[in-house]
Amino acid sequence: MTADSPSADDASPDDAAPQPRRSRKAAAQQRGRAPRLSYEAWVDGALGLLAREGVSAVKIPRLCQELGVTKGSFYWHFDDMDQLMAAMAHRWSARQSEIIRALGAIESIPVEQRIANMAANLIDQGTWATEATVREWARTDETVAETVRAMDRQIFDTVRQAMLDLGFDPEQARLRAGAMVYLGIGFIHGRGSLPTPTPEEARAILGLLTIPVPE
Repeated sequence: MTADSPSADDASPDDAAPQPRRSRKAAAQQRGRAPRLSYEAWVDGALGLLAREGVSAVKIPRLCQELGVTKGSFYWHFDDMDQLMAAMAHRWSARQSEIIRALGAIESIPVEQRIANMAANLIDQGTWATEATVREWARTDETVAETVRAMDRQIFDTVRQAMLDLGFDPEQARLRAGAMVYLGIGFIHGRGSLPTPTPEEARAILGLLTIPVPE
């Protein structure tokens, strides 16, 4: 699952994470002409390449080709690839924190609309394509791994609350929320070999998990 990068006005001081370190050259430059490509454009470009081709594609020559710049632009902002990867992890974590904040406010939405939103998110190509590569990246980056774990916990709690609001008892709500979350994760990893459901099919699938238990 994904979201637009949060703005400075949206982020609260308590949620602010330490900013990633800039290169020595960029930190020393206080005035003068700005570099051709901004720091944010480099990080966003690297995240975009990650989403399309995986973490192994995120290399300096490949990024320079992708962004149409020279290595000099890279070294203006970053001392090495480790610094860029740290910046990418920081940016991704910030985006996921924004999603978690939005999920925390979702209880104000009618439960039927919550289910419809979940169905739409489940089949959104931008969502599952990016999340699949990020989950792969998380296997080698603990910062990203913790973000994924926190996101999964928040999604589970949100779905469980929707089930409780539909009238299921706590045990049924827990089981159905778990099934729905695993359904989403399974869809992410099976997308290449299984048919992609239509919006109507996604709603029908989630509808099966909201059918009351026969008395």
